[in-house]
Amino acid sequence: MKQIAKLVITYLFYGVSLGCTFFVIMCLSFCIGGGDEFLQMIFDDFARQSVGAMAVGVACGGTAVVYQFDRLSGLMKTIIHFCVGMGVFYPVAVSLGWIPFFPGRILVTVLQFLSSCGIFMVIWFFFYLFNRNEARKINERLKEMERDKEETSQRRRDD
Repeated sequence: MKQIAKLVITYLFYGVSLGCTFFVIMCLSFCIGGGDEFLQMIFDDFARQSVGAMAVGVACGGTAVVYQFDRLSGLMKTIIHFCVGMGVFYPVAVSLGWIPFFPGRILVTVLQFLSSCGIFMVIWFFFYLFNRNEARKINERLKEMERDKEETSQRRRDD
């Protein structure tokens, strides 16, 4: 149980750092790209904007901890991660003005939500590819170590 708590806390901090990093990158891109109006909105409400970014980071990055548990299927892990991530991101994004909200214009709202889902899926897919590549490298290294161990054992037997 202690190990699970440690793992969850690690992922929560990972999520906070992910949220802060994306927040800074977003602000820098608006600064470079001339998004002064959007930056002013962030600066006028900096505390809420920062906490919102960290909350989204925890929801999207922190809930990736579900991939560490073997009891759930890969599909169920993805569904949990997606639902928690989008369930936090979209309300936070609308309430903080990251996504404009037009009451009474349901089609616009649905399209915005679907666009957010699409962006989330693209980001998730890139993280998936990165982690799959890392797992492949680790597995190759383990096989290499196993071969080295077998060769060493064989040499000892031959001597």
